[in-house]
Amino acid sequence: MAGPIGLRAIEPEDLAIPVAEDPAPFSESESIEEDLSLLAKGYWLAGSARRALAVGAYDLSYELAVEAESYVEEEDAAFENSLVVLDSLLATTQWVEARARLLELAGEYSEGQALERIALREAMMAYAEGDDAGVMTNLADVSMESLQGGEGAWYWFLLGWGDLSAGNFDDSQKHFAEARKAAYGTSPALSSQIGYLIFRSLLDSSAASVATIPQLQSALLENEGREIWFVYAQQLAALLYDSGDREAAIDLISRSLMEIPEGMGLEKAQFQLLATMAAGLERSEGRQALTELISANDFPDLMSIALQQAFSQARTEGAGTQDIIRQTLDQMIGASREHLLLDQALYYRAVFRFLDDDFVEAEEDAAELQRRFPRSPYRRGMLALQASSSWNRERYRTAASRLQQMRTEYADLRADYRLSSLIADCYLHAGLHSNTRDDFRNAAEAYATALANVTSLGQGGRLFFQLIYSRLKAGQLDLAIEAVDDDRLRSLAESEMIWQAQWLVLREMRRQGRGSEAYDRAQEAVLSESTTRLLKLRLLWLTARLSVVSGDPEYTIDWVREIESFVDGEIWTEEEEDLLGKVLASSQLSLSEAYFALGEPEEAVEILKELRTEYPGKEASLLSFISEARYLTKINRTVEAQQLLVSLADRYSEHRLAPLALFEAALNAEQRGQDAYLDEATKLLQRIATDYPDSDIVFRARLMQADLLRRLNKFSSAEQIYYRLENEYSDRPDRFLAQMSMAETLLAQADRNPVKFDGAISRFEHLADLPEAPLDLRIEAGFKLGQVRRSRGEALRAKQIFWVLYDKMLVEELRIRELNAKGRYWLARALFSLAELSGEEGDIDKANLFYREIIKHGLNGAELARDRLQLLETSVGASLAN
Repeated sequence: MAGPIGLRAIEPEDLAIPVAEDPAPFSESESIEEDLSLLAKGYWLAGSARRALAVGAYDLSYELAVEAESYVEEEDAAFENSLVVLDSLLATTQWVEARARLLELAGEYSEGQALERIALREAMMAYAEGDDAGVMTNLADVSMESLQGGEGAWYWFLLGWGDLSAGNFDDSQKHFAEARKAAYGTSPALSSQIGYLIFRSLLDSSAASVATIPQLQSALLENEGREIWFVYAQQLAALLYDSGDREAAIDLISRSLMEIPEGMGLEKAQFQLLATMAAGLERSEGRQALTELISANDFPDLMSIALQQAFSQARTEGAGTQDIIRQTLDQMIGASREHLLLDQALYYRAVFRFLDDDFVEAEEDAAELQRRFPRSPYRRGMLALQASSSWNRERYRTAASRLQQMRTEYADLRADYRLSSLIADCYLHAGLHSNTRDDFRNAAEAYATALANVTSLGQGGRLFFQLIYSRLKAGQLDLAIEAVDDDRLRSLAESEMIWQAQWLVLREMRRQGRGSEAYDRAQEAVLSESTTRLLKLRLLWLTARLSVVSGDPEYTIDWVREIESFVDGEIWTEEEEDLLGKVLASSQLSLSEAYFALGEPEEAVEILKELRTEYPGKEASLLSFISEARYLTKINRTVEAQQLLVSLADRYSEHRLAPLALFEAALNAEQRGQDAYLDEATKLLQRIATDYPDSDIVFRARLMQADLLRRLNKFSSAEQIYYRLENEYSDRPDRFLAQMSMAETLLAQADRNPVKFDGAISRFEHLADLPEAPLDLRIEAGFKLGQVRRSRGEALRAKQIFWVLYDKMLVEELRIRELNAKGRYWLARALFSLAELSGEEGDIDKANLFYREIIKHGLNGAELARDRLQLLETSVGASLAN
């Protein structure tokens, strides 16, 4: 009974010419999944930067946003990320870089809401520099309608500050109230920051400038021992600090704290806040003031400002200062009487733990806060922290769930396309890791939600493509086609994204056997995309290509002529010339394939030779070597084919096709059969392993090399290669082939070395029972295991092994339809063995049963099974007659 040979050389038709790279031909991308991972990383970094800014970890928000700049390219997302960088710089008083960033942004945006948001930062910068006129001038160019998120808090604060400076106290109070409201609704850090600035503004309002310091000093002398003295002392301390006389400010605050009488608890707490800000945590005065303020557990607004400012300060002042804040937080959380800021303390401790990569304990604090304070303003930040923690632990579905929770609970986030996009990215990442259709389906739904809320090309371009990709990975081809054809979605995407989406859809249609439909769709797309010439050019190429693979090569000639006519009829820029060359070269390659298909090989070969002359170095030109070599192999001119392939590898040794050319050259050498040529083939395969260790084809080359060494009876050398393949490629799905071949190699040496017999048996047993191994290979391993036992005279054990195969495939699970040709072959061998063993035992009925199973399921050797069945029945009939 004929069957597949044990060696697993790869036939030329298994290596179809790679006419296009993934994800799409003539694109800048090299790998869809790598690009999507980088995009997801970039947008997650940008989101993390926003969340760090909300926490008040300004150094971290700066680092994350700067890192995100390398990945986030879309205009809207890049602009938002630039604002996070800028706000981080402003918060940490990095005026020089902030000014440079502002100038750069102002140069890029000359109108619209973006310019108004930049003008707000100009006003913030002017405020920091004490430029009263600059604040109001820039603020005049800003409208509340243009602002987003916490920007409104700054707008109202600056308006209130301007009112206060102009003596309009009532108006300032109204604007300050609006600022507090807007900040509270945005983030705790912004709320504390705005609260502190309002406190300082009210202190400074009656002491407008450094010039009034002498007057305040006189007022202190005149009001010694009176309560008003402490009001003047606060104002003077603030002005001294602003003027650069930090020591005088700290001395005055320390004296005030020592002398302030009972009954002035609010003023004392204000002095403690000033001491925390002026002295900082690196000085004992600042540490003591913070400790006393927090321990008093009164005036939550002032405590919150002090704690927030101390946290932000600690982020930039090193481990010692951070330890002080950690100890303070631990004391607040562990106090016998519940602290008024317990939720804030849990929040900041969770943040510290998260930043230390202690994700488990960070999430414990987050869970505790949400359990005890479900309405806390810090709950939103905690959900974001938990999402980030899950992301960092590669628990992408959990991260998505946390973000979904945020979207559900906070009305302002429901229409935020960025949040929906992050949710989608989480599911996409989960899908890329697990290849689970449900993850991709969830990703697609989230991308659709995000796209429903975008309004510009800059926001929607990547989302459009990722929606298509997720739909396809989810097995939703028709929904993907629907999305590609949606006019609104297409309006949000650039032509590059539309091309890649069209390519993915058409490729999947072909994969699903809808090749003619894909061809029709490509032709329609050529007409519908006529307004974008680069997109039309690519689609013309694709239509020509599909005409070949769809079995209509006679039309390929017309399509290639259409491409040439289109190119000649347009004026192309210098930047587009390289793309033109690639398209024209690849079109010639398709044209040659069409002539091969039409039975005109001489014309095809002539085109291939012209292609190499006209477009040297282009990938299609290199592929022409392989195409011509395959034709030469087909007509048994294997020596010429091999020479052509080796010349490709020699001339373009750095190109990705070089190892493929060497592999096919080895196939040509192997096809000649004689030992000398087999040895030549092994040397070509060794060259692949030596010169291209990172190539995807190395595993297959080494596997074929070892198979050839077995044919040359060099079992020891083959064994060494199989052993390396087993251990160095443990993640490859085809590693089981090496394990099977290793078992056979060990078995071939078992007569000389009995230890190798045990190694072979253990591998056959392992493969036969390994759930992740391909089903057909498990059947093969099971048969060979039984056959080895049978050859050793262990008939009963052999019969048990064959019976298990029969039982699993034909009795228990009825899985025979899942087998490919090889699997059906090995199952047939197992049934023949069962029948033979049953016959040897005299159990004719059982033998007949197994032969009938072979016939019933149309397995290999069905005719032989009929003959044997008839022979047995005839034999039984003759016995009965006697």
